[in-house]
Amino acid sequence: MKRPKNRYKRALLYKIEDVDFVTCPYCGKKMQFLHWKHLSNHGKTIKDVNIEFPELITMTKKEHEKRSEKRKKCNKKIIETCNKKYGGVGFASKKLGNKSRLVIEERYGHRNIMKTSHGKKYFLGELNPMKDLKTAKKVSRTVKKKIKENGHWLKGKTYEEILGKDRAKRRKKELKKSGAYGQSITPRISAPQLQLYKMVKEKYSTAILEYPLGDFCIDVAVPEEKLAFEYDGSYWHDPEKDSIRDSILERLGWKVFRFVDKLPSNL
Repeated sequence: MKRPKNRYKRALLYKIEDVDFVTCPYCGKKMQFLHWKHLSNHGKTIKDVNIEFPELITMTKKEHEKRSEKRKKCNKKIIETCNKKYGGVGFASKKLGNKSRLVIEERYGHRNIMKTSHGKKYFLGELNPMKDLKTAKKVSRTVKKKIKENGHWLKGKTYEEILGKDRAKRRKKELKKSGAYGQSITPRISAPQLQLYKMVKEKYSTAILEYPLGDFCIDVAVPEEKLAFEYDGSYWHDPEKDSIRDSILERLGWKVFRFVDKLPSNL
């Protein structure tokens, strides 16, 4: 039996609990975790154990923490070595970046992974983990916690440091107009928002994407009818702020249609 290539995928198969030891269901041997090599003696894998004995604990918490600590030390050593030898990790290093792009080109036919069908599938398509609402919420909580504990990683940096000289100059001009107008010039449009725009456009030919109104920027608007269509991902938007925004738009005579996480089949 061959050893699985991806140790991280293998680790996800283990059921972890704070117990003294785990017991092999095939021979009764007690150990810290059911090792793949031990199971191979029985012609079994962790997957087999999970199917045949779904309630069985396969790793102690102590062993899990021990392996986790080793992985952290290993990652730290890799980062230190890469910084010393190549001046950065991954694409942050010019040398490693070029090497990675050559491998990507050889494997997928293009140096930019986002321009390949494989890359689009993972970053934009059905295999993107952020398409899963639970994953997206978990990531959002982690990011918020990190910012609360360590502060935002962009805090204190200038536009030039973040965007570069030319882009910073253009962005400053946009922001001088107003926040909403600047957003309408360089919008961050999500796939559902674009889909919503196409749906509204079929019914109202004068529909406008990213319509600036006062301090706001409406996702999709029909100005002459005073109709505002908004798409929200629940993991990102704040219902309280949205409610205040809607009441202001309604006082101005606008009718607001807000869709959360899912678009209707038709308008």
